[in-house]
Amino acid sequence: MAERIIKIRVTELMEGDIIAKDIYNSMGSVLVKKNSDLNDTIVQRLFKSYNDYIFVYRKVNDSFNTYEININQIIVKQIEDIIDATAKKFIKQDKDMEQIKKVLFEILNNDNIIKLLLPIRALGDNVFNHSVNVALYSLCVAREMFLPYSRQKVLGTAALLHDIGMQKISRDIIYKVEALTDSEKKIMQRHPKYSFDILQQTDSINLEVASIVLQHHERYDGKGYPLGLKNEKIHQMAKIISLCDMFDALTNDRPYRQKFEKNESVEYLLSAGENNYSSEILYGLINSISIYPYGQWVKLSTGDIGVIANQEEENSFNYRPEIMVYIDSDGKGLENPRFIDLSLRNNDNITIETII
Repeated sequence: MAERIIKIRVTELMEGDIIAKDIYNSMGSVLVKKNSDLNDTIVQRLFKSYNDYIFVYRKVNDSFNTYEININQIIVKQIEDIIDATAKKFIKQDKDMEQIKKVLFEILNNDNIIKLLLPIRALGDNVFNHSVNVALYSLCVAREMFLPYSRQKVLGTAALLHDIGMQKISRDIIYKVEALTDSEKKIMQRHPKYSFDILQQTDSINLEVASIVLQHHERYDGKGYPLGLKNEKIHQMAKIISLCDMFDALTNDRPYRQKFEKNESVEYLLSAGENNYSSEILYGLINSISIYPYGQWVKLSTGDIGVIANQEEENSFNYRPEIMVYIDSDGKGLENPRFIDLSLRNNDNITIETII
């Protein structure tokens, strides 16, 4: 027989119950101490001066509660929730999210994939959500690049599992607020190799997927890790994951910094240019992201506040949108809203300062 803590009324006390928490009277004095065995004296005392709930240990059959947990269903539902939340905030409405979900759900219809994801889920929302978001963005890029369905599955699998090696990295390093030391950076840089090793030992994960995961921190100039591969030696799908990994990292809070806005993140990637990312992959991502959706409130560098006035077009980056200003720089509402087209040359000095 096992003893389980339960919450009951005084009238529900039973012989054999053990007090699980100190019981205090109205004056704050201990009426009955924790671990006291229930007897008639204690019961009478409680009946006279106590009418609130009591926590007791009560003997129950070991099989009193047995639960059948469908962990696959739980993980898939959590992944779907993350996708829906990220898509609503970041992905253009004209993108076919149902097709992207179809690819991911087919990937997740594999017990081995779920088992691989469990240690990542245990690391917390940051690492798990990041893995899901990178898979979502990667599949958006794949569709912009017209990759066949079979290749989308390979990419989606690698993207979803790209950080599973993080389970072998100390949480103290993963969630460190201060800048990592050189030795800590070297430890962190082992995670692609850890991921590769784990995948190599997993049935149903082929060498291509494992190799893509291994290469997702390689860089065009050969200064990436762990192999120091250069542009032409890096798998195309590793390049896609690398870009999406960076975008998601920029747009989410990290222990050591706050997130950047979508427009700031895209501008950063654009400034990095083809020296770091393939233009085809870069614009595949940019054309999927809703940076300035119609109706979004923004604050301009002039101090004026308004809303995005033009619709985002398919396969285009609304880099310098049109703004309808409703609040001037002094915080006063305009009786006649003012229109500003940021794409015009004479407005080149005006920028969007903040998305509100």
